[in-house]
Amino acid sequence: MLLSMAFRPAGLRRRFCRGVQAATWLLGLIAGTAQAELVDSLAVQCTFSNGAGRPWQEVTPLTSATPVGSVLYQRSVALITNYRYGGSSGNVAHELVSAGYWTKGTPMSDAIAPTNVSGIGFKISASSSDGTTREIDQTTKPIALEKDPVQFESTGSQNQRSSMVTNYVQSLILTVPPSQLPSGELIVERIDGSASLKLYALDLLKGVASLGGEVTIPTDDIPRGICRAFYELMGPAIINMGGGGITVPKTCVVESYKTIPVRLGRFSLADFPKVGATSSPVPFRIELSQCALNAKPQITFTDKVAGHTDPSVLNLSASPNAAKGFGIIMINDLNQQRVKYDGTLYDMQRVGDSAIIPLRAGYIRTGSDAELKVGDADGAAEFTFTFP
Repeated sequence: MLLSMAFRPAGLRRRFCRGVQAATWLLGLIAGTAQAELVDSLAVQCTFSNGAGRPWQEVTPLTSATPVGSVLYQRSVALITNYRYGGSSGNVAHELVSAGYWTKGTPMSDAIAPTNVSGIGFKISASSSDGTTREIDQTTKPIALEKDPVQFESTGSQNQRSSMVTNYVQSLILTVPPSQLPSGELIVERIDGSASLKLYALDLLKGVASLGGEVTIPTDDIPRGICRAFYELMGPAIINMGGGGITVPKTCVVESYKTIPVRLGRFSLADFPKVGATSSPVPFRIELSQCALNAKPQITFTDKVAGHTDPSVLNLSASPNAAKGFGIIMINDLNQQRVKYDGTLYDMQRVGDSAIIPLRAGYIRTGSDAELKVGDADGAAEFTFTFP
């Protein structure tokens, strides 16, 4: 019995044909275009919006050996600042600056906020346009995370609207050894503690703010409506900024591309006197290691040879020398039932930090006397693990 994966590259077909080569001449007439000038302005009437973030992506599986500090899951979230131009500012250049920090309250270590799941923390960073990723921490003042020049084209209306996008990355961090995580499901759905995430959109004179530097919040409102907006989030709102929380599955280490050969032996037709007769079963087992506490892995089996008449009988691999009138069965020793190859889920047994399923495999006669043929009797099944 083999676990195997196959990749068949698409064929490359090159077609040659005879034809008449023709040359085409293109006469281009290029007219001059007028280039609009950019007019310095200032940003007013700022508001925030964001669509749902990207789905959570697993970075490090949670097993019994996952190191403290590992990023378990991560996703990106875009926060959009919408604003209107406030007319010409003369020769005075302005920038719209995105800034943020965690306010005082529950102390944070390494910019990691606690969540409702003890032992899993939350970190948020900004991917700034200068190519630097900046973690948001509990600082005395907000830190500049992004900025855009505030300018409109002279050919357009000065009342036109614009927007600036600040790209954030949310991360779930393992903060304790896996053995110290709570039992049951690990559903991260809110940030715990009294600290809040405070994000700003500020119109400032060009050069006042530098990415990564502290920003002083202006107290004036001149002209009226100039961008001094903030977006404060606490509890579940921080997670919901990206579209909601996630259940972190407790998994085991799965060795990729692992093959388990099971040698079933050599037999004669006389060893199978009637339909349904079986050979002596050969025991083997499938095992996972480094399972997280309370991980409950399940396994499914799939026959690699299509055309089932009985979902509990594995078909023999086709070849010129293949035997006929036989199949292969597997017995699950946890329930003494035949394994089915139709997507049925089977629980694995936890033993320490491992998970196993003990199995027995053997041949079974499926054909009449007229259908029997001696020959090679090989089969292959794929198995897949899930972690509910």
